[in-house]
Amino acid sequence: MTPILNQYGEKIAYLHLNIILNTGQDKVLGLILGNCVFGEPDAPVGKFFKDSFRKMNGKIIATLGEETSPVRPSNEPVILQEAWAKLKAVKNHLCVWVEEKNEWSQENFLQFLEVPVERAMAV
Repeated sequence: MTPILNQYGEKIAYLHLNIILNTGQDKVLGLILGNCVFGEPDAPVGKFFKDSFRKMNGKIIATLGEETSPVRPSNEPVILQEAWAKLKAVKNHLCVWVEEKNEWSQENFLQFLEVPVERAMAV
């Protein structure tokens, strides 16, 4: 499992098997398919390349942390089922070309993924 960091280096989510998890590691927030990032909608919301999550306008929204952990989510079977359901819901998987920019977006990661705040909270 790898932490996902905001521009201040704070952990805002985790990446596990191309599944984006909340900080409590108990809810699926999105998926990475190829280099396309999917959140709540069934269409791409951005791209993932050079260890950075980017909006369609190329601005950085988050980066991968350097440390990885062999720890798996305690409810991994549920996480995998939820991720599979999200994957099956994807109908539009065409990802546009994103021009890389070296600036950070002011939008937060949950807004980027279009995840309601109450859904992202750990229980």
